[in-house]
Order: sequence, then C-alpha cells, then structure tokens
Amino acid sequence: MEKRSSKWHIANDPDTPPETLNELSNNQDWMIRSAVAKNRNTPRETLKKLAKDKEWIVRNNVAVNPNTPEDTLHELSDDEDTLVRSNLGKNPRAKIETVMKLAEDKIWGVRKSAIESGRV
Repeated sequence: MEKRSSKWHIANDPDTPPETLNELSNNQDWMIRSAVAKNRNTPRETLKKLAKDKEWIVRNNVAVNPNTPEDTLHELSDDEDTLVRSNLGKNPRAKIETVMKLAEDKIWGVRKSAIESGRV
C-alpha cells in the first residue's frame, strides 16, 4: 500500500515532470493512471493514450483536464460512460461543436451539463 501511496502522491503533484507522469501512465493501478490523467502537467500525448483507458474514472479525468487536446475531447464525446460525457461538457477547452453534440445526447444529464456550461 505504501508503494501505491507514494506513486499516487507523485502522480498528483503538479510539479512532477512530464516524463515521470508519462511513465506512471503505464502503471497497472487505475488509481495511479487516474491521478496522472488529472494532472495538468501530463503531456498531451499521454492524455490521448489515457483517453482510451479501460477504466471510466481515468477517461473521466482526461475529459476534465484543461490540457487535453480538443480532438481527444471530441473523441470522448462518444464515450460509453455517461459521467465521462457529462463532465466533458464542463471542460472549457472542448470545441463548441463538441459541446453542441453533447447538448443533443440521449441522456438527460449529459444534455443538462452541456447546456449549463453556457456555451450552447
């Protein structure tokens, strides 16, 4: 547990170098990958990779990270998880086209989040 805790703290530290975050993004522990996905210092290429993670919470943290590339955010608008799509609508970096797509989502909560962003 101490090993996880140490890596988790490193992954959450905003001063962690991008190279270290990239390395931690390959960790088997979803909690570590999730922390990397949330870190604003994580390289864009790493965020693109994490956007395809099997764990919804990792993809969710990519969706809310303000440094996630616009094209990756648009890809996440098709995510199977409702919370990922809902939280994506709150990311100010998402293109207006992406937010508009979310505003027409089949799930009410996703539509509501996109509309409440004030961008549609």
